[in-house]
Amino acid sequence: MKKITFVLTFLLSIFGYSQIISGEICNQDKKPISGARIGIENTDFGDLSDENGNFQIDLTNFDKNSSLKIYVSEFQPYNIKISDFLNSDRKIVLTEKVMNIEPININPKKYKFKNFGTSNSKTNYCGYDSENKDRLFREYAIKVENKKHLKIKRINVNIVDHSFINSATLIFDIQGSKNDFPDDQKSLTNETLKLTFSKNDIKNKMISLDVSEQNIWTNEDFFVLVRVDDNLKGRLYFGGNIFAFSKDTYYRNYFGKWNKFSTGEPSINIDVQIEK
Repeated sequence: MKKITFVLTFLLSIFGYSQIISGEICNQDKKPISGARIGIENTDFGDLSDENGNFQIDLTNFDKNSSLKIYVSEFQPYNIKISDFLNSDRKIVLTEKVMNIEPININPKKYKFKNFGTSNSKTNYCGYDSENKDRLFREYAIKVENKKHLKIKRINVNIVDHSFINSATLIFDIQGSKNDFPDDQKSLTNETLKLTFSKNDIKNKMISLDVSEQNIWTNEDFFVLVRVDDNLKGRLYFGGNIFAFSKDTYYRNYFGKWNKFSTGEPSINIDVQIEK
């Protein structure tokens, strides 16, 4: 009897501390939000919401005072203490981001077109392979130093190696700078910037996303972020500059801390309209 009691107690202790929690994410109109990133702040652990806004996350080994973070480009970033989330109905309502975009009359004589970033299409630098699930959630960024008024017109990525099934999707964001790292509290976009493409869409080892209609303006330093949709089946690798000592690669997994690798930069570049 004592042996059976011990086994039952042991099993109950395991299951009692296992906290795989389900939740739901929607907007203020109660419509589900898919593709939202849910994770523990400052860790590389999380999940994505499905087409019904549902997600699951294992909170077993996390301090209940840690923050659960939800991020979607067009909504206000959301943080909640794990303990508060566990005591809630676990239905998270996100608030749409409101961005006041003032109409700007552009005088062509005062602006010019320019490209920032790296466009090396020869060297395999970084990327994704669905065989390595942990790397599917990696996010890369480049920094653009800027003090002039500019509008971002197009985001370009050089792809030097690929072998994916059907199509691939890249998701972009434009964020301000905080302590020389991207700051998702300062996203300059009011919607998710997403590009789905096939192998035939890759021209001269490059794919591009036209964002000119998004009216993305800034006069400060900013970052261009890119990640792959986790539905990728196959591999997708960007070009880059290796041993470029004036360049930096910024990267993180999920909501983990941003890291900076010096002497190199992935082939992400942008076309802008900038003051002369």
